[in-house]
Amino acid sequence: MVAAPRTPPVHASSDDQVQMAAWAEAALGHACTQDIDDPAGVVVTVEGLDGVWAHGADVSAAKEELFEVLIDWASLKIEHGDDDIPSIDGVSIYVTQ
Repeated sequence: MVAAPRTPPVHASSDDQVQMAAWAEAALGHACTQDIDDPAGVVVTVEGLDGVWAHGADVSAAKEELFEVLIDWASLKIEHGDDDIPSIDGVSIYVTQ
């Protein structure tokens, strides 16, 4: 099965979408699997990104969900005027107005 391309929300410009996707992919490289007492799946987080976590049947599914969570998290930060989205592996989000 081939996953659909992952893209940021449509309200962002295409340049912003590319930056957000690159940032989210970089963040995925730092995903940590959390041990939980749930035989039905796993939880993944990214250290330093408070409130960012995802659950899935396996690590791959959880990381797919985590990508969407990362995009949503960054989008909300931008929408609320927060400027504390950290650079990850040299990848930053710069929003054009």
